[in-house]
Amino acid sequence: MVYRWQCPHCEFSSWAANRGQAAESVQSHLLGHHRRNLRQEDFSYRWSCPYCGAENHHHERDEAVSEFETHLFDHVENRLESGVHVADGIGGTGSILVKAPLESTGANGARIHLLTPADVYIFVTQNPKQRLELIRDELSEWPALTIVITTKSQPLSGVDGVDLETVPLEIVHLNKRLGLSSLGETVSRVLSEHESTGRKISLEFDILSEVIATFDIQDVFHFLRGFTSRCARSDALSHYYVNPTSQSESIMNVLEQLFDMQIEATGAVFESPA
Repeated sequence: MVYRWQCPHCEFSSWAANRGQAAESVQSHLLGHHRRNLRQEDFSYRWSCPYCGAENHHHERDEAVSEFETHLFDHVENRLESGVHVADGIGGTGSILVKAPLESTGANGARIHLLTPADVYIFVTQNPKQRLELIRDELSEWPALTIVITTKSQPLSGVDGVDLETVPLEIVHLNKRLGLSSLGETVSRVLSEHESTGRKISLEFDILSEVIATFDIQDVFHFLRGFTSRCARSDALSHYYVNPTSQSESIMNVLEQLFDMQIEATGAVFESPA
């Protein structure tokens, strides 16, 4: 079960696996809205509620902050919804930019969440071993079909704990010298083979940073527009992973406009910024 909370003051949303994690995310966000209601007076810290006018004070700032955050959350806890999915906000299909280091707890949490509703998993990845072992570790059963699109010469080398002879798995090899158009054409052919089967498709694109580093940035933006559109025609949910700290602010600003949704994945909590 996943909990979602949407801010009544801005476009911020957060998703969490349990109510405690959701509360921490919401409290932190609300404090940002109402920080002026927490002030230092003489030798203590006083907070005043913008919703009901309640007040209190503590000598320790951390105690005042904690109590104020809890009080604020009590007023908006009724906005917490359960049993939702991140992609519900875009109708279950479309494109999502996931901001997180590629190999991190946050990214893995986003992967499992965004893959699970589908029957067909498509990975465009340089790390097939990690992706297959994540499925092994996190899912109770293998999906109907997993397709790995990669430039790795031996993509299944080192995969542990997976019976590769029995799992429904396809490997599509890419030539490292191929350009963006060839990559798009390859993925398009794979989508064409499965889009009419009635199975739900989730496509993970985790080579975004490599693509940005390799090709002219204008060509990358043009490619992404066409690529996300092609995935949408197949009613696929596509998700793209990038570490925002490794990209310039100007690149991130443009990237964010190319996707239907963006989330920041930290641990088990996903946040969509205001």
